Amino acid sequence: MSHRVSAALGRCLELERVIISRFHSGSLGLDDVVMLFDELLLVARPASVHAFNKPLTVVSRAQGRGSSTSVLVVSLFNRMARAFPNKVAPDGFTYSILIGCFCRMGRLELGFASIGLVLFGCAPDVVSYNTVLKGLCDKKGAEEALELLHMMVDDGGGSCPPNVVSYNTVVNGLFRDGHVDRAYSLFSAMDDQGILPTVVTYSIVIDGLCKAQAVDRAEGVLQQMIYKRVKPNNRTYNCLIHGYCSSRQGKEVARMLKEMSARGHQPDVVTCNLLLDYHCKSGRCTEARKMFDSMIEKDIKPNVTTYSTLLHGYATIGALSDMHGLLDLMAGNGISPNHHIFNIIIYAYGKGGMINEAMHIFDQMRQQGSSPNAVRYGAIIDALCKLGRVDEAMLKFNQMINERVTPNIVVFSSLKAEELFSEMLNQGIHPNTRFFNTVMCNLCREGRGKEAQSLLDLMVRVGVRPDAISYTILMDGHCLAGRMKEAMKLLDDMVRVGLKPNATSYNTLLHGYCRARLFREMLSNEVRPGIVSYTTLDISTYNIILNGLCKNNCVDEAFKIFQSLCSKDFQLNIVTFNIMIDALLKSGRKEDAMDMFTAISAHGLGPNVVTYHLMIQNLIKEGLLEESDNMFLATENSGCTPDSCMLNSLVRRLLYKGEIMWAGTYLSKIDEMNFSLEASTTSLLISVF
Repeated sequence: MSHRVSAALGRCLELERVIISRFHSGSLGLDDVVMLFDELLLVARPASVHAFNKPLTVVSRAQGRGSSTSVLVVSLFNRMARAFPNKVAPDGFTYSILIGCFCRMGRLELGFASIGLVLFGCAPDVVSYNTVLKGLCDKKGAEEALELLHMMVDDGGGSCPPNVVSYNTVVNGLFRDGHVDRAYSLFSAMDDQGILPTVVTYSIVIDGLCKAQAVDRAEGVLQQMIYKRVKPNNRTYNCLIHGYCSSRQGKEVARMLKEMSARGHQPDVVTCNLLLDYHCKSGRCTEARKMFDSMIEKDIKPNVTTYSTLLHGYATIGALSDMHGLLDLMAGNGISPNHHIFNIIIYAYGKGGMINEAMHIFDQMRQQGSSPNAVRYGAIIDALCKLGRVDEAMLKFNQMINERVTPNIVVFSSLKAEELFSEMLNQGIHPNTRFFNTVMCNLCREGRGKEAQSLLDLMVRVGVRPDAISYTILMDGHCLAGRMKEAMKLLDDMVRVGLKPNATSYNTLLHGYCRARLFREMLSNEVRPGIVSYTTLDISTYNIILNGLCKNNCVDEAFKIFQSLCSKDFQLNIVTFNIMIDALLKSGRKEDAMDMFTAISAHGLGPNVVTYHLMIQNLIKEGLLEESDNMFLATENSGCTPDSCMLNSLVRRLLYKGEIMWAGTYLSKIDEMNFSLEASTTSLLISVF
């Protein structure tokens, strides 16, 4: 017995050494992972967890190759978990790998669930949380990531406080999602939490502010950075240079380059690419070429972006000989052209009337296995049409359709729509509604609404039924051109053919009326029946108006319209009241909101689940918990059944206020009604407990 135990331990130690050694040497491949994992599992000891994490890491890193590797990570983890407690328990690093896997799969709810599992095995570490934060931000969930970060900060036990990586991740996510002020506020709050921003943090903030065209604020952050003795690096300066280039502030670009050099940083390939782009977009290709030659002299190796930037500059001004020379130089330096460069070449040749050369490049791409896109097809078709070779253009168009490439505006600018679709039908190609909608959308964006209108008529003639999207696209096109009568007629036509206008249809018209200054007349009660009648603007339309005003902080104007509707005995619905109650509560007008809630019954209406949700949330916010509980009972007594969204929201609101016992009541309701806990509720519960 002792001999068998000793042999098993010896085999276990040997396998651990092999796995760890091969992992560090890079020779632990996917083919060996499962075999070694299973073999180690037979003889594993508690300390084997370090070795088990190596194959899990290998599989996780290969996740981009396909969904099968994602499944394999979960499968291996499950085998390991089933072996616990007899063999080996997962540790924090194991869970970090699993959470990362779920986040990359886009299954953030499973990532949160994994953190929940950690509570039953080992404490989650900051790496686990950072993985979830990054997963949320990568999925445009920066606001949810901010919520999770606040949980980490507010954790009374301090078991897993955020680090600088946590803050960097969320600040970057907020900037990317367009929440500039919230991103900057979070950055400013780092000092209060004892987290010192690094050069990475400052660079993220400077880049985000520059992209939001707040370059002056960005430079202020640079000065703050220097004052706090955090040394800027090339990326920091490149962010500011990009900001000044984008805003066409040439003097500031030069100043920033001098400051960069004075602090011991030399321009790199990114800096040079920014300056090349700046010169080319300003029509200064000669200066751009000097910059390019200077790069070569200073041993700054140009990359494919460098070449494509300068090639685009040459193509724009028709400097084909310069373009040829640069292409030869590019080939000599062993840099292969990418899709963007092929587009530039085809465009330049087509623009210069060198259609045979363009066709040669086009065919060369196909031979290399590169599928041409709408841009390349458009350039070729446009050039053929301008040279009068319409038959060849038509052949290219047919090839484009057969390859399921959706034509862009260039194609339909070159070929007459009537002839084009007739030819398609002759060739046995039957375009569907989505195809027509795409073309009409492109035409409207180019200000060619009348041509788009003719396509709608053509659709009907060839037996393709327009849908609500078709009409809405055309309405938008007419609105953009100020043709409101035509847009309104389309709304009538839409109803006449049996299609129901949706919120987007009405929104489109309202935006048009705003542009036509009719909206101001509506606000001042100067609407003439001949322009817009109450039969045209129904309650759904007014709800859109009220909602738009409230979201743009024009609550007073919305309230005036609401009162006007009431005075005219207009038939309101509960949605109207919900919009106004929500806006009044958010603007701090609680008494007005309560009066409006009371007035609902006077209009022959009853509150719905949204109404009660808004009122109860406000009572909890004010700390009036008994009143909120009574309101919840009124919800149930009125026959208005609470939904999952409402209950989860109330639980989160109470947990934020630390009212755990009150939250337990609503948690019981969630369980009783067989609803699921939302991911944000689960993560908040985990943080609390």
